[in-house]
Amino acid sequence: MKPIPLATKDILTPEEATRHFGLSKRKFYRWLEEPHGFVAYFRTRKIILRAELERYFLRHPDEREAMANGKPRKKT
Repeated sequence: MKPIPLATKDILTPEEATRHFGLSKRKFYRWLEEPHGFVAYFRTRKIILRAELERYFLRHPDEREAMANGKPRKKT
């Protein structure tokens, strides 16, 4: 069975959201500690509403840029 592409999923885990949007895990998890409209809870787990997060990043591109993963270091 093939895995479902993240771009087609409506609900993402925080781990999937960081992979899909190319974000730093550390920065994203810290950012999720604040209340946001795209975070829902299933019992004690946080789930991300992908479409809402995409809309948020379209309105606030500086937030996404601040959480982006750094460029890989060059091997010497």
